[in-house]
Amino acid sequence: MPDEKLIKTVQSTFSLYGLVLSRKLSISLSKELLNVEEDERESWLTQIVEQVLAQNLVDPHVTVENLSTAIKECIKPNTLQETETIVNVINAFDVPRIKYDLYKKKFLLENITPDLYAEAQYKSTIFKDRFELLWYRTLRHQLFTPPKLGERKETWIELVPIEHLLSESKTGNVYVMGLLTQLTEGQYYLEDTDGLVMDSSIVIANGDFQDGILNVENLGFPPAESSSNARVDFGNANTFGGSHNLSLKLSEKLKSYEERNKDGMIIFISEMWLDDAVVLHKFRTMLEGYSEYPPIAFVLCGHFLSFPVNISSGQKLEEGLKALADIIMLYPDIQQVSKFIFVPALNDIGSPKILPRSPLPKHLTEDFEKNIPGAIFTTNPCRIQYCTKEIVILREDILTKMCRNTLHFPNEGNIYDHYAKSIICQSHLTPLSLSVIPIYWKYNQALQIYPTPDLIVAADKFEAYESIYSNCHIINPGLFPKNDHSFKVYVPALNLIEHCAIPKDIDGV
Repeated sequence: MPDEKLIKTVQSTFSLYGLVLSRKLSISLSKELLNVEEDERESWLTQIVEQVLAQNLVDPHVTVENLSTAIKECIKPNTLQETETIVNVINAFDVPRIKYDLYKKKFLLENITPDLYAEAQYKSTIFKDRFELLWYRTLRHQLFTPPKLGERKETWIELVPIEHLLSESKTGNVYVMGLLTQLTEGQYYLEDTDGLVMDSSIVIANGDFQDGILNVENLGFPPAESSSNARVDFGNANTFGGSHNLSLKLSEKLKSYEERNKDGMIIFISEMWLDDAVVLHKFRTMLEGYSEYPPIAFVLCGHFLSFPVNISSGQKLEEGLKALADIIMLYPDIQQVSKFIFVPALNDIGSPKILPRSPLPKHLTEDFEKNIPGAIFTTNPCRIQYCTKEIVILREDILTKMCRNTLHFPNEGNIYDHYAKSIICQSHLTPLSLSVIPIYWKYNQALQIYPTPDLIVAADKFEAYESIYSNCHIINPGLFPKNDHSFKVYVPALNLIEHCAIPKDIDGV
């Protein structure tokens, strides 16, 4: 039994750090400290307190769970905790909403009550949230931050709300942000969240305002914000989604694990036609090549059938999944080690053509899941956290739709780089109107990409490509059946993208 002096030392040490430890827990901790040499107890006690503080407590009262976790961390500092998962697939409905709080002057996380068929008010909230996120994100960019008292700042740009232009005193060169929309054919307008619901991107317009008319000279996107700057408001809170309260991107132990696994790979395939014998044959060839070094995961994007949905689709999909499972089981190491993540396209069987799209129907996939322990059927879009890397996956022919709705194509650069810049600057996977890409009103946050992830996979019917913007890779694996059976490989430890294809066999297949 520890003496009273040690118990009081434990309680007073926690008090110094603003923590409240009950007498019962103080006695329990004191008993643990009796196993430590007397001259080392103070050091151990300080380490335990620091581990408790690192848990981001909601109040100063320390629970038995907090204390137990801290002690384990001190005893086995290199052992991953239960909350530090190496691979975590996050469906679209588990992504938190990010909202700017005017009183606290910072972005906060907000959990959403599940509801696919939300009330009409949430339709306008989509565009209000998009605008406010970009407005307040832009205001803290160095170009738009006003000078502090006594500071001279020659490059400062004042961004004003559109309603300020109604003031008779507002003339000359101005910068405004708004949603670009075509209210009547051939006539475009800029409006903020007090106007109508927009059907296009949010832009910053610069020009000369005279006699109630803004003569726009420059039109561009809000500046992108680095991932590290965006995370300042959230501390170690989890912005990416999923069941973890703390951001795993900040885990030193996961980072160490990631760096040790230099050969770890994630494979991305689009249009995985399970009813096509050639596709299955090529996939088996791929597994043969990786059989000695099983990848972390195979991310298989739809469509999963080569023909439009009809009365036979359910049966064909079930047969295709059985054929795929039979192939995977030929390679026991891959079967046991690798994850198989299925991301449906909008035209796959089972759900309306609205984002986020639900996983493939459970009754068609349950046999596959029994045979393949790493099978995960998820939503479109979805997110994957591998150690400290954050990956967002969208299966949608987004580039075609964005090109159709573009008012002016840039004169320089390739279309893929411009697309990458568009979605990163807009902090949204599909910055278009609801008539072009329908979204469930209450789940717009599932398509937001703020803070910016490490990798965005936009599985599109375009040819395979890779681009980088604001330290984020944006890739398209290409159509597997039509582009020489090409696919993309991501190596998280090296932050490297590789383009691969399966060569033709001797018989020409």
